[in-house]
Amino acid sequence: MFIISRFKSRFLRKMSCFSQVINPITGENTWQEREDDYDYHQEVANAGFGDMLHDWERNQKYFAALRKTIGEMRSAGREVHVLDIGTGTGILSMMALEAGADTVTACEAFLPMANCAAKILEANGAGDKVRLIRKRSTEILIGEDMPRKANLLVAELLDTELIGEGAISIYNHAHDELLTEDALCIPARARCYAQVAQTPLAAQWNSLKTLPNLDGEALLRPPEQLKACQGEAALHDVQLSQLPPSSFRPLTDPVEIFQFDFQRKAPREKQREQLLRLQSKQPGAAEVVFYWWDIHLDDGGDILLSCAPYWAHPDIKELASKGKDLPLANVVPWRDHWMQAIYYIPKPLQLLEAGQAFHLSCHHDEYSLWFDARAEKPAKAVRRHTCSCDLHMTYSRSRIGQMNQSPRNKRYLRYLEESLEAGQSRVLVLGNGCLLGLASSALGAASVKLHEPHRFSRRLLESIVKHNELKNVQFVDKLEEVEASQLASLTHIFAEPYFLNAILPWDNFYFGSLLLKIKDKLSSGVKISPCSARIYALPVEFLDLHKIRAPIGSCEGFDLRLFDEMVERSAEQAVSLVEAQPLWEYPCRALAPPQQVLSVDFSKFSEEMHLKGSIELKHPGSCNGVALWVDWQLTDDGSPRSIVSSGPSEPVTPGEFVQWDMFVRQGVHFPRTTKEAISSLDWSTDFRPLLGELNFSFKPKKP
Repeated sequence: MFIISRFKSRFLRKMSCFSQVINPITGENTWQEREDDYDYHQEVANAGFGDMLHDWERNQKYFAALRKTIGEMRSAGREVHVLDIGTGTGILSMMALEAGADTVTACEAFLPMANCAAKILEANGAGDKVRLIRKRSTEILIGEDMPRKANLLVAELLDTELIGEGAISIYNHAHDELLTEDALCIPARARCYAQVAQTPLAAQWNSLKTLPNLDGEALLRPPEQLKACQGEAALHDVQLSQLPPSSFRPLTDPVEIFQFDFQRKAPREKQREQLLRLQSKQPGAAEVVFYWWDIHLDDGGDILLSCAPYWAHPDIKELASKGKDLPLANVVPWRDHWMQAIYYIPKPLQLLEAGQAFHLSCHHDEYSLWFDARAEKPAKAVRRHTCSCDLHMTYSRSRIGQMNQSPRNKRYLRYLEESLEAGQSRVLVLGNGCLLGLASSALGAASVKLHEPHRFSRRLLESIVKHNELKNVQFVDKLEEVEASQLASLTHIFAEPYFLNAILPWDNFYFGSLLLKIKDKLSSGVKISPCSARIYALPVEFLDLHKIRAPIGSCEGFDLRLFDEMVERSAEQAVSLVEAQPLWEYPCRALAPPQQVLSVDFSKFSEEMHLKGSIELKHPGSCNGVALWVDWQLTDDGSPRSIVSSGPSEPVTPGEFVQWDMFVRQGVHFPRTTKEAISSLDWSTDFRPLLGELNFSFKPKKP
């Protein structure tokens, strides 16, 4: 971000600044006027506190653990002095007071949140009962910030990986400097679990496969450097319960791999390894490790919170009996702040029969974990692996999966095979990492120019060109470098489209902006694919995703409306009306058929459009979201085979759960929550392509 000016006037109470941002549709640097506190609002709105406060199981079990622990300490004749690290809204501090603590000290380093906590504590009658320190816990000094050491620590310092937010060092410092020798901790302990599995679906997110033609014959093969690459060790955090059961085969039962004792005085190790000898339950390839953890919140281990997927959850029978109206995958308590993770094994291990023994090597450092599976016991510690092939450092997991997605690829290849003339067609490919465009060379195009300005993406494609001995491919850094005569000779312009700067599906309309740069130099007969794009809107009822933007109101009897107001103000300043989400992870029911809200003809891309309409809801339910996506029309023949969609993977039926494309993120608009029933949604779309502006609005209408 580059700030070029600041100004103040009698009409503005706040400072403003101009910030330089890249418009994804035009690809141009633009200047946007923003309030001086824009970054603050963005951080508040996206901090994730609301998601945690909607986690009823977390809240109830933390409260139960505080009541139990403080009650037992009281019964033993002990005073209770609580330290709450990372207090957020102050909810755990207020719970500790309610449970009978003598004193409570809370610390919060994120100043906007600390200031909000002070107001919330005051509103709940705890303003003079909780000592609030606006510092990191590692900066607190006994005798200066705290009058005495605490003998009960309550904290929520965990993430999907358990230790990714620095829990190890924070607990070690607290025990060294801030806690008594006999201090108790909530949570008291954590256990980490791993389950080895084969999953062709997830494997698509990790490595580039051979691209076959429509007859199944190899068209483009990945070079040796891709085959030899061990990938990235970083976790792939997902809602594991939403993986289709048919998409994976568990090769082992879940096994405990690490314990973390948050309560012991001895320091928690910052680096450990665990080598487990396991036996496969069935033959298969050990491709991934599914990972999750659970915590015992109390010292006695009576209050357990598990983040396991539904098939491994310890309370699945009880939860299933209570949630009979829900899919089995959704009966476990939902949370988006603690999910599960997939770790990819560097070189998949083939297990040829049930009962075959192998070694699972598990490692963690201060902030992360990594795994390996080997037939023989490794002679030395397994080092954390990193990408050596450009693929993993350049593209997201979903993009890698998209590049491997067979049904999608077949539609593009069908177009190319039917449209190209061997030895005659001259193709310009627009987009980043467009393997399908590169395939036109293997299909016999006379020449292929790839517009690929991204260095790592280009280097990857160059290695594929070399490995597959493609002789007629030329890379183009800037379209301005292509001579007018070469542009005039083009027979085809092709894109998927995909661009690295794109976040929302329609950000890939940058394809249209690139076309405008060369439009006047093209021949009248050039074939452009995709020729058009259509955006659809679908009113839905999410089971859970809407909670990330829903107000809290009260939590365990404590008034958190001040927090809601703070987040709402910040969201209005810094959150887009439509945000990107991988909707396959977040089940929702359709409340109406999809409706087209914009159609763009790329041969007339510069035309502005201002559209309005209404979507009548066909199924009863709470409309807590509107899903949006793009359908790309490869040709104008009207055939369904010529459509590549970034939305539902199956036809939508009102009242039924929507099946979403698993290799792309869709757009989501969260309407303001209302308790009143609505019968329809009025919508409007404003598209100004030359400015790179595409805005939607949705207004609910009562019956």
